[in-house]
Amino acid sequence: VQGYVGLIANGKEREALELIKKDNPLPASIGRVCPHPCEEKCRRKHLEGAVSICALKRFAADSYMDYVPECEELNGKKIAVVGGGPAGLSCAYFLALKGYKVKIFEAQSHCGGMLRYGIPAYRLPKNILDEEIDVIKKTGVEIICNTALGKDFTVESLQKEFDAVFLATGAWRSTKLGCDGDSSDGVVGGIDMLYRVANGEKVDLGKKVAVVGGGNTAIDAVRTAVRLGAENVTLIYRRTEAEMPAEIEEIRDAKAEGVEFKFLVSPLEVVSENGKVKAVRLQKMELGEPDASGRRSPQVVEGSEFEIE
Repeated sequence: VQGYVGLIANGKEREALELIKKDNPLPASIGRVCPHPCEEKCRRKHLEGAVSICALKRFAADSYMDYVPECEELNGKKIAVVGGGPAGLSCAYFLALKGYKVKIFEAQSHCGGMLRYGIPAYRLPKNILDEEIDVIKKTGVEIICNTALGKDFTVESLQKEFDAVFLATGAWRSTKLGCDGDSSDGVVGGIDMLYRVANGEKVDLGKKVAVVGGGNTAIDAVRTAVRLGAENVTLIYRRTEAEMPAEIEEIRDAKAEGVEFKFLVSPLEVVSENGKVKAVRLQKMELGEPDASGRRSPQVVEGSEFEIE
């Protein structure tokens, strides 16, 4: 980090990007979505403010989007990568730099994984992601889309053709609520909803939407719900705002867009009528002693149940 920050300070943006790309094949994307915990630890924050490490990475990447690192000569080895998300793209990129012939097999119509299908376009424009993937292609990586493991090929079939196989299929399943009624019509996983929106599918959430969670996926979901036309969007979180793992800027922006936050409440039941979601029954919580993560554990406040439509 100090290397590329110093190079940018001296007007050497291209050299800064060359240094960044030794470790990071997607700096323009990461420079937009990274929660930059490094800046929390930056010593300059005790003086005029932390160095903008994340924004500087983005600046260097945006300045030379067409920069393609030099690859070693082909070594005769062929590698199959299953999955074209951040892990698969990174694996392919680093192997290509070392002289391997790499082919990515991607189940979706485009590569990018959660960068494309899990992060909304207002945070990461997809043309930026496409440009970075194009640079990876220029290192010699071949990408085959609409080809899924278990349907179009097997690990065994790849092993017959390639010297090694790298599995990077991703984590595509949303976490369930784990309360009564969480399989009702109208209960949608955050990742599932964001995927459908990113994929251009029509998503009708209705006028009143509740999102349970406190991480960046929850914030992406509430802000996307606002953009889909929901008039009343509520985020439900069982701890306080101070314990939310989501980024402070994201929370602030969600509030500015009209999202209502209900803290120290937890879902007890999704209430349905004729199988369709009607309300969510909540119970109030209070913070107890810190748990293994250092955050104070929520404890149930007895007799505090209520519903929101």
